[in-house]
Amino acid sequence: MSERVQNFFTRLDAARAEFEAAIAATPEAAWAQVVDGDLTRTDLLAHIEWWERRGTYEIRTLIGGDTPEITAESLDELNARITTENRGREASVVRAAEAAAWAELRAAAAGLSEAQLYDEATFPSLEGEPLKKIIKMESSAHWADHLAHFG
Repeated sequence: MSERVQNFFTRLDAARAEFEAAIAATPEAAWAQVVDGDLTRTDLLAHIEWWERRGTYEIRTLIGGDTPEITAESLDELNARITTENRGREASVVRAAEAAAWAELRAAAAGLSEAQLYDEATFPSLEGEPLKKIIKMESSAHWADHLAHFG
């Protein structure tokens, strides 16, 4: 593994450790509290889980030579649908599922070459974006967006 790739995963893993600490510091009774609009902590973590699974889907689809499907929904509509589909799940179930979703995304990303992560031309359907940016958006950048809601 090149130093560049190692550095990428070191940053991801550090961000994940911070996110996991915030999740662990969240008292059981606090998971049902509304913390962002009408979203509870459980809703937010289910939302993060969904996007991590999306990242894994994108990696696997691209590696398989296909183009990931894109919804016609706006981002707000998609996020509302994600919330509706996941509302009512138990916090403990969501915590376990999100951890598993991250493990899958991390494993899928770890199997990529440096060119697959960084070369903007490797996956034309990404329209000039490197795959590492999508991985970051579906993980560490997303965790940072919601980190203050946990702990």
